[in-house]
Amino acid sequence: MTNASPDPLDAPTAALAAAVLEIARHVGDDVMAAPRWFALANSARLLAEQPGLAALLGEESSTIMAADELQLISIELDHHEPGSAASADHADPLQALTAVEWPDMANGAVLACDLAPEQWMVRAQDTDPTAIDAAEGEEALGALRVVVGALEDGTTWSALRRAGEQQYTLGAALLPDLTAALLESLQPPQ
Repeated sequence: MTNASPDPLDAPTAALAAAVLEIARHVGDDVMAAPRWFALANSARLLAEQPGLAALLGEESSTIMAADELQLISIELDHHEPGSAASADHADPLQALTAVEWPDMANGAVLACDLAPEQWMVRAQDTDPTAIDAAEGEEALGALRVVVGALEDGTTWSALRRAGEQQYTLGAALLPDLTAALLESLQPPQ
């Protein structure tokens, strides 16, 4: 499912990478007309703040989660909820990020979306003119599945996959503009 990443994986990055890959599996191969948003909460902190959650998870699961100070729980935001990022109903994730309102318990976030060829082809041509053969039409390129995660402390991780491919390419900031915008959305308003 993944290609090896040249980026180092310290413990916080590994926890975020695990959450990004879990979300990539969750969203599956279904076409996404609009971005999907996931808040990330620290499992141990969430269990301490919400003791009733431990009862729902069971003793064994809650004990394991409470012991791992880096484990993250992902919570998909309801796109029908007023004020949620997806309620803006933007297909452009950068535009949709301007409307995102992360819950208080979120110390990180993940964006999952499909970028149309015209949204990512220019970036590929700017960085490597030989990356896109001029004879290939946009339809041949297909959409790019993007799953980008960030934590408030600046830790980032991304998983990208072209349409029709099975494996994700992994890295700390494969789409710098989306990564920076996601990080900025996590910062408190000034």
